[in-house]
Amino acid sequence: MAFVRKILFPLSAILLLFMATSVHAQGRYRAYMPEINCIDAKLPLTFSWIDYEEPGKDVPDVVTKKIQNIIIDFCLESNAGDSEQITKAKDAYFNTLRLPYGNLQLFVVILKTPLQYTHCKLFLYDTAANAVSKNTVDYNTWAMYAIDDNTLQRSILYKSFHLDKDDIGIVNKKQSNLLLRRLKHNNTLNEFEEITYRTNGLSLDTVSVKSKVLE
Repeated sequence: MAFVRKILFPLSAILLLFMATSVHAQGRYRAYMPEINCIDAKLPLTFSWIDYEEPGKDVPDVVTKKIQNIIIDFCLESNAGDSEQITKAKDAYFNTLRLPYGNLQLFVVILKTPLQYTHCKLFLYDTAANAVSKNTVDYNTWAMYAIDDNTLQRSILYKSFHLDKDDIGIVNKKQSNLLLRRLKHNNTLNEFEEITYRTNGLSLDTVSVKSKVLE
């Protein structure tokens, strides 16, 4: 028994130290987190039509944690893994939209790039199971919207190419497939892309990707 106690004591100490360090790190990150709530919207969705001055509504704890993790990951991705940039988490977050999607809820987390463009992350929430998607859908919208004060302004690309469609919609109503539209831009070309997803439990699986170069 004495031998067992000698082994268990240091192991317990290590475990307690690990737990304390983990809690401290999570608390440090949470200290830099913005307030998490959401604006209720409906599909089809056009980002620039939403009133972002509308008071936010509460979200379940599991959703809050998911959004906080998305913000942390976005900060680390944007700054090459520099954990010190977590201190800028509030600057990287704009708002969250909640949309009914069949028997689930679709959450759209709107993030801010350093140049005040948008980048979105999507995930599903099951109210009955109180569970969220393990993974997120990356919806790069920086070529589509700029953040001006507390509004989203469509880029000039929309006008240049006479595009007037919803950003997120439903196709194949029987299966309720989700359709994301986005514009891509670089120094050589502009591209219009449509990506279709279907639900698989709490996952959004890619069905098809269609793109067209805009000249």
